Amino acid sequence: MRIDLYGVDYSAEGQKILEQITCSLTTGVTYVVGKNGAGKTTLLKLLSTIIQPETGEIRYTVLVRDKEMGTYRKRLKPEDIRKIIGFLPQHFTGHSDMTVEKYLTYMAYHKGIPRRLVKSTVGKWLDDCHLTNIKHKKLRHLSGGQRQKTGLIQALINLPRILILDEPFEGLDREERRYFQRTIERLAFHSIVIISTHLIEEIPRSGEDRILFLSGGKLDYFGGTEHLENISQKIKEM
Repeated sequence: MRIDLYGVDYSAEGQKILEQITCSLTTGVTYVVGKNGAGKTTLLKLLSTIIQPETGEIRYTVLVRDKEMGTYRKRLKPEDIRKIIGFLPQHFTGHSDMTVEKYLTYMAYHKGIPRRLVKSTVGKWLDDCHLTNIKHKKLRHLSGGQRQKTGLIQALINLPRILILDEPFEGLDREERRYFQRTIERLAFHSIVIISTHLIEEIPRSGEDRILFLSGGKLDYFGGTEHLENISQKIKEM
């Protein structure tokens, strides 16, 4: 699986939000960082197909091996892309009048989990995330942390090939963050994971992870985590 961005621009209300973004995203975790207003949320919305580039192109491809045609990259259609994306927006609300259990059950069906596995899958997520005791509570009555965990579960529930999370750890305590980080790290072995975060100090210094640093809507740095301290200092000085 690969996502390629070619000269992507995006404007809103006459203001340029992103300008000439070119990079390739592959299996593993890419952390999107930058000061507020740098274009992080807009980039994630573009990658999740919620909005479309003003100019430029985003291609989603998968490696295919065919006996007759050999090995080639097959381009995915928008409807195929949306089936394999898990997305958590910055301000998750879900269906506020649904209970936690009903909402996650609805999302499990919607994301293609086999009917016979839905109940056990939802039950395990509720148990693992300590939400079983509030499973009959409506989303609009949840605390911030409970709502955020529910949002993370709906994004992860079908173990998507593309996972896009906008500030996913807001409202979670340290233990809860570690649980979801471990879950995401395991998923990243075979999926593209893109996480926008301002918690730069909690980004692992891993040789496998990548940093995408946006500054004023432009791509300032895209590469390994070895320059994370310099990027953090740059953001503080902005």
